[in-house]
Amino acid sequence: MDVTTAMLADFAQVREGLLFVASGGVTRCYRDQLPAPLGVFLATVLELDRIEAEKVHELHVVVVDEDGQQLAEIAGEIQLGETQLMINENLNVPITFDLRNVPVERFGSVEIRLYVAREHRRTLPIWVLQSPTPE
Repeated sequence: MDVTTAMLADFAQVREGLLFVASGGVTRCYRDQLPAPLGVFLATVLELDRIEAEKVHELHVVVVDEDGQQLAEIAGEIQLGETQLMINENLNVPITFDLRNVPVERFGSVEIRLYVAREHRRTLPIWVLQSPTPE
């Protein structure tokens, strides 16, 4: 299994087996005051072969601040069962994680860490910054 796509976005959803992303590639979020919600989605695509699709796979998303304090964790499993794939065809599985309401207590960096079967696959940083004051 491979994680072919992992990005932070203003919005993401899966519809009819396809990943829809709006404003993907977010690396900064501006807040007037804290605490405040993180306000992003994690959009991912997993690529599985026929054998992998039949197995159960654990997924974990852990959100931590720059001191390593855990802000949130989402855990679950996927198993697709038998699939009708062509020879040498892999299956792309889009999955989104709603991180909009993860509470952020201070300005600085936040990491969103993705684990598959307890193995670290991706870390996506985002910086929570004070909104600029208008001049």
